[in-house]
Amino acid sequence: MNKQSKVKQLRDFIRSHEMRYFVEQYEYRDQVYIKKAFKVEINNQVYWVYFSYGDQPEIKDERILLKTMAEAKAKAQKLRDEIKRKKAEAAAKRKAELEYVTKFLNDFNWYSYQDWNSEEIKPQGQPFAQAIKRVYANMPRKEKDDEQTYINLLEYYIKHGTIYTQAKSFRKEQVVSVRYGEQGAVEVELVNGTTIIPKSNAVTNLIKTIFGDRLDSWSYNDVKEPTDKFDKIETPNR
Repeated sequence: MNKQSKVKQLRDFIRSHEMRYFVEQYEYRDQVYIKKAFKVEINNQVYWVYFSYGDQPEIKDERILLKTMAEAKAKAQKLRDEIKRKKAEAAAKRKAELEYVTKFLNDFNWYSYQDWNSEEIKPQGQPFAQAIKRVYANMPRKEKDDEQTYINLLEYYIKHGTIYTQAKSFRKEQVVSVRYGEQGAVEVELVNGTTIIPKSNAVTNLIKTIFGDRLDSWSYNDVKEPTDKFDKIETPNR
């Protein structure tokens, strides 16, 4: 018997059994599927069975079964709408909670929670301090590492006299000018005409530490933090 005839036999066998639809939600993926169950009689008992390749057959409760695809689609859409609604509610709740905590932390003063002359957090404040540490530990690396990276770069500058950024370094004496942008970005121009706008806030802060920050409200509109993950480097044509 060839493969085509086997497939036909299987299809004929399936079509010979009464079929119903049911809707199933995979909560961990927020997905909804329409599936089919077939009527099977065993020892004079009727069962509605769902078959899936590689899995054990499942017996489905007849009360959840639907006769038409239209009914199944309507129920599936209702479930999808409910999932969407719950996700929107959860997102709004998280946003409100985050805004509340953010305001609290902005207004929080450790000195209002402990003695003015104390440098230690009171025991009742330790869980709060530990929670802040956990949040900080789970922050995106770019946000979390800026301060420590700045310290490392400053130590590097003190030891070697060079400013390091993205696999290249240059000395203070090689910088002929520094231009400042509106959003805190800086551009350094080297003696060979190369200009560099660092992507890293830590490198930017180091440059400001060495050369100073701007003293007025003037800034250059074309000096902006690079939009990708690399420094913006422009080298004059030779």
